[in-house]
This record gives sequence, C-alpha cells and structure tokens, in this order.
Amino acid sequence: EGKMYGLKFNENWYILGESDGTTKGSDGELIPPFVLVAYKGHTLQGNYEGSFVYAKEPKLPAAAIPAVREAAAKAGLDFSQFTRIDNTCPTDTKPLNDVSAGTGTSTTDWVDLVVGPGGVIDWVFPGWRGEYKS
Repeated sequence: EGKMYGLKFNENWYILGESDGTTKGSDGELIPPFVLVAYKGHTLQGNYEGSFVYAKEPKLPAAAIPAVREAAAKAGLDFSQFTRIDNTCPTDTKPLNDVSAGTGTSTTDWVDLVVGPGGVIDWVFPGWRGEYKS
C-alpha cells in the first residue's frame, strides 16, 4: 500500500521472467540480461495493470526477445502488443532545461510555475509567501 498526492493505492509487482546473462536459450546461445515485470494495482479510480521489460541496453537485444516473448506468453501477455520506449539521450538538441531551447521546461520556467504568482505551491498553500495577510 502506498500514498501519492493524498490518495492511497495498492500495487503488486511480479517478476514474470528474467535472465542474468548466463542463461542459455534453446539454441544454446546466451540470453542477454533482462527482467520482465508485471504490476497490478488499485486506486479509488479503479484497477490498473501493465508490464514492462528492464534491460541493460537502451534497446532490448534481439537475442533476448524469444525468452521475453515466451515468459510473457506463459503469463497470458502478448509481447507483440508491447511498445518500445526510446530511452536514448539525443545529442542533436538542447536539453529541455535550457532556457534557450524554447520548450517551456527550463528550471526557471519550472520555478515560476511552482512558486510564482498563482503557481502550484500558491494554489496548494495560498498565502505561503505572506502576500494575503490582511
């Protein structure tokens, strides 16, 4: 059981399959390291569930996919329905927290959003800076 933003949630995580990199597949080749995880949870808004694969590479190695697919199928999951997340760090763009990037996500923008007039903190704790004192 956990609590986030004042709301309670219950969540269970399960390891459905894994390789430490020393496991051999049916072809006799080593299966690259991976961990296939599933989770099920509940909040006041209802139930939710999902799954994902941890890998030591930015992209799941092709040699691991048969083992992941097999572990997923044993748990009733269709690996072909998984979507790849791009975890690479682009080198051809400015960081999102760079004011000149124009993304609206610079540290300065974030501070203004959180603590500026009408910002999140002001909304949660009105008058925290003392400007509403009578």
